[in-house]
Amino acid sequence: EAVLDHYFYHSNVAPFLCIRLIQRFGISNPSPRYIGTCAKSFHDGLFTSGGHSYGSGAYGDLSAVIASIALDREARNPVLDSDPASGSLREPILKVIGLMRALGFEHDDRIGTTQLYGMNEKIGQMAYSFDSVFSFF
Repeated sequence: EAVLDHYFYHSNVAPFLCIRLIQRFGISNPSPRYIGTCAKSFHDGLFTSGGHSYGSGAYGDLSAVIASIALDREARNPVLDSDPASGSLREPILKVIGLMRALGFEHDDRIGTTQLYGMNEKIGQMAYSFDSVFSFF
């Protein structure tokens, strides 16, 4: 129990969790200010925005953290939507697979394995044929 408490209250926990959660919610490279706001809400257990308070005030309250991520000005700024460096980076092959899912692609068992011919030339990446251990990036 003491070890878990030590890890939970360590000063690196809040920024680490905030970076991972922000990235999962759609911003690959959050600013230090955004991470700091999120980490502060983790420590304080409260986040206030627009006259509303979120969280219980207890250290590590995830409702305050999620509110700080979703309601932060960096997450809601329409100017950043037009910035090509802002947002979530995805590998090209994952974009293609996501598009196929969104369009309702269904595999036909009569055809066999679905092939994506020429994707390496078209998008610069093909599944299972990465140039390095670092995948596309």
